[in-house]
Amino acid sequence: MKLALVKLPATYADWYSRPVLGLAYIAAYVKREGIECKIFDAYYSHWNERVLLRALLEYDADVVGITAMTHEVTRAAALAAKLKESGRPRIIIGGCHVTAMPENTLLQFPAFDYGIRGEGEKATVELLRHIGEGTEPASVKGLVYRNAEGAVLANEPGAFLEKDELDALPFPEFTDYYGDDRKALARGGATYAMFTSRGCPYRCVFCMQVLGHKVRRRSPANIIAEMDYAIDRWGARCFDFADEIFLFDTSDTRKLLEMFIDRGFPERISWVGLTRANLVNPELIALAKKAGCRRLAMGVESGDDEILKRINKGITISQVREAVRIIKSSGISLSTYYILGHPGDTPQTVQKTIDLAVELNTNSIAVGIMVPYPGTKIYDLALHGEAGYRLLTQDWSSFDKYGSQAMEIAGLPHDYLTRLQRTAILKLYVKNLRLLDCVRYFWERRKALLYFAGMRLRRLLGFKHKDEAPAAAKT
Repeated sequence: MKLALVKLPATYADWYSRPVLGLAYIAAYVKREGIECKIFDAYYSHWNERVLLRALLEYDADVVGITAMTHEVTRAAALAAKLKESGRPRIIIGGCHVTAMPENTLLQFPAFDYGIRGEGEKATVELLRHIGEGTEPASVKGLVYRNAEGAVLANEPGAFLEKDELDALPFPEFTDYYGDDRKALARGGATYAMFTSRGCPYRCVFCMQVLGHKVRRRSPANIIAEMDYAIDRWGARCFDFADEIFLFDTSDTRKLLEMFIDRGFPERISWVGLTRANLVNPELIALAKKAGCRRLAMGVESGDDEILKRINKGITISQVREAVRIIKSSGISLSTYYILGHPGDTPQTVQKTIDLAVELNTNSIAVGIMVPYPGTKIYDLALHGEAGYRLLTQDWSSFDKYGSQAMEIAGLPHDYLTRLQRTAILKLYVKNLRLLDCVRYFWERRKALLYFAGMRLRRLLGFKHKDEAPAAAKT
């Protein structure tokens, strides 16, 4: 049996790409079970749909697994339908959207035969065995599927992998990304992405938390073993810890950082990861710096304390300011993230968010507009017309932070929010006299900016871009 694992092409975000760890873990797991598997990551490879489809048809897999976020699921279904025209492959859909809406996804998109909710390693292998034997996969936990009569059935959810099970997983399979050439990783900056844990204990209303609320952290020895492997096998020089939160203020975190120091990692590698304002203190950041930390990222979300309470962020503006001060004084680079359009946001609180971003003057910022992703509290509010939200569409391709609109927010016209979103970066750099950084930022993202400019122009002229969703139907 041959399995193809697929990541769809990007529509506009050409400035950032890294291997999809979920696919890489599944590939490693199924290969260990003796199943042939290949990853086709069109985003990473900068392929368009035509190139991706041709590559998949040439590989001629028995089963194709596609990972898709909400705004990608419609395109995933279109790809699945084209593959079905070849008459052979079974199609599995995985990722955030099917995890949030398992039965709905298969009912809405007939091209999908199966859906896997949550972590996919065990469920994928068990499903492939059933497919190979021609038996109904009623026992596969976390699976939604069509039975012989075409009815959509949902099995009981699968349990998340525990710490010892995470340690037992094979390291992610990156051969389809890097080949056998150590220099291939070096040409991309020698940055190696990895998980040290899965799950997040916080309950922000805008986050689906596909990996659950319980943090399951791999053992320090297992983490170090993968880092040694990445250095020896791929020539890794920087580690991008992709955990929802990496830098916790815990004894486990401190033990791991001490091990980095004892093994001499800071002389050989650097690393980046996420933290939270309420976890930052001078001792932790000093240890992180000593252990090789080059950059941290932190979600601030809003510049108003009352809004932070409403979204269950669990931080205050004073904590944010102090955390930024501590991190900047350590010499560690810092990125901060913000969202416009929280429950209760007004023009005044939104402006406070922009003002805070400019005041903090971190190395980089990202500003998104609130999207009601299925599986979140925000989606429930929008669906029921609460908190000033009104869902405009369930065309999933409109559920994107940049350039699309899935809901209406009372008192905050979408054009107003997009204007603030566009000018936030400019204000950050201009008001803080960082003109060279401004030029560098816009140059690195020039293709995406041209895409959005073209999209806006077409809207003004009444045309629809080929990658845009249809106009939202107000309900």
